[in-house]
Amino acid sequence: MQEGKEKAMKTMDAKEAARLVKEGAALTHKERMKLREERLHALVDHAREHSPYLSEKYKKLPEGYTLFDLPITEKAEMTEHYNDYVTDPEVRLSQVEAYVERSSLDGRLFLDKYTVLHTSGTTGKPLYMVRDDHRNKLHGQLIQQRLLKGSGPDIMDHTKHKLAAVIFAEHGSSSYESFLRQQASVPGYEDQMLAVHVLEDIETIVRKLNGFQPEIISGYGSVLMLLALEKQKGNLDIPVKMIANSAETLSRENHLFIENAFGCPVKNNYCMTEGGEIAMTQDGPDMLLNEDFVIIEPVDENKNPVADPGEWSQGILVTDLTNYVQPVIRYYVDDSVKVERIADDEARLPIFQIHGRSNALFELCGKPFSSAGIDALTELYPGILNYQFTQIADDELQVRALTANSADREKTLAGLRDELEHYFKAHGCPDAKISYSTELLIKKERGGKAPRYMDLRK
Repeated sequence: MQEGKEKAMKTMDAKEAARLVKEGAALTHKERMKLREERLHALVDHAREHSPYLSEKYKKLPEGYTLFDLPITEKAEMTEHYNDYVTDPEVRLSQVEAYVERSSLDGRLFLDKYTVLHTSGTTGKPLYMVRDDHRNKLHGQLIQQRLLKGSGPDIMDHTKHKLAAVIFAEHGSSSYESFLRQQASVPGYEDQMLAVHVLEDIETIVRKLNGFQPEIISGYGSVLMLLALEKQKGNLDIPVKMIANSAETLSRENHLFIENAFGCPVKNNYCMTEGGEIAMTQDGPDMLLNEDFVIIEPVDENKNPVADPGEWSQGILVTDLTNYVQPVIRYYVDDSVKVERIADDEARLPIFQIHGRSNALFELCGKPFSSAGIDALTELYPGILNYQFTQIADDELQVRALTANSADREKTLAGLRDELEHYFKAHGCPDAKISYSTELLIKKERGGKAPRYMDLRK
């Protein structure tokens, strides 16, 4: 049995990971597709051998199966069958939960070999993602060679540069867990990194950053926009050399605005807890799909491939070809995307566009806010499945939401309203009015998605 456990553990030499990422970028599209097919078969065959659940799910696959023969995977399915889904029998959900909730933040790996993150869990059931060494080294090289291209090999080394992250700085958040892991990785250099909670008001964030003097900043796009405005006003004075957007869609216009305000490169990365580093900027504001290690299938509302590649999808199927301990294979996510079609002989990565989570800047009672703060509160509020803020007056926001229990919708919304009123009062906006509506979320025509924030003032 022990031999089987060792066999299930997938590792990779750091130099080999660096070589594969470098070589993949130089291949033609056709060559990458051939390599992608080989990697898909290696992953699926491993899953069939080591995962009891996936072995059963894939037992009727034809010989010489293709990507489209594989059934779709849903988040609820992975969560419900967790212990049988993973490929390492040592990985148990109860132990994973205990590891995430542990009080000690010493950087110790789960089972001394895996990293663990989890999704936000707006339904009350977060998905815990275990990541193996094979996945971590390859995705680490994608960041190092592609995202950080042209920024120097040690730009994210906190022993040499001060790093600040303006994020949801609470235990269990994937971005905060990554921050803590890096902070604990080199004892004695913990003070070279600073996490600033996105729920702080902008004056406090600016004061902390001015005091810390970071050279690298990472954070949500809407917060970075606020910081760029503070930089233009002369309130923010920091020696920043690079800025990294995290977790939000960053438009070309906003990308260039932040870059011009700070006079340094802005790096933009589309990643997720389940699928890893999917697309990223390299030499400009366009994000490029890492198609040699991640498969993205744009699908319509019925989860079928989009008929026209020029149209926005209603969702995507994600396959991470690198994670062997908790395989992500044709995993459904409701992001709306476009993936550029390129010729077989083109030796470049395709442009990737997304209408994903995109927070907004807005003013309430004459004071600027990023919706990242109220998003963080609302996503974690019990019973909220999906939500939207509409600004109906200069001093009033209205929240709409889909709730887990429709019978208690008004009670849930009233409780959320009270939380939001407290938030704005604590952030110097005591006259802010928060109301709620039980009407459906308002959708935009393009992509059919419901924006988190909409300005309905006439």
